[in-house]
Amino acid sequence: MPAPRTKTNPRDYTGRQKQLLAEKAAAEREKRQDEITMIDSQVRAAKNVPIELDSSGREMPRAAEITEQEPVPVQVAPEFATIRVNCDLEKVTIGQDNHFDFAEGQVYRVPYHVALHLESLGYIWQWL
Repeated sequence: MPAPRTKTNPRDYTGRQKQLLAEKAAAEREKRQDEITMIDSQVRAAKNVPIELDSSGREMPRAAEITEQEPVPVQVAPEFATIRVNCDLEKVTIGQDNHFDFAEGQVYRVPYHVALHLESLGYIWQWL
């Protein structure tokens, strides 16, 4: 039995083209290997940086991305809120030694954090 061929037949155009393209692709891949590795490491590094979201779920700008802009007015929560509750509440404790009684339909002026707490529990009927 004859030994298998190690070279391609010189008249085999398709085989020669396949070999040339394979060599060209290997050279290109070797040339771009450092570039591919660099891109991959940048992608991995970017995934380790936390993305900060504000309370509405939008991405906050990173410190490096903040440029000189018009100053944004700061909104400070009011000290008090005027509310009306939707049911009778007796001896509600909000904070240490802070007890409140509320009657349904009555208008109250309370500290803002109390109003927010009652709102989170579903007890606010109306903000005034």
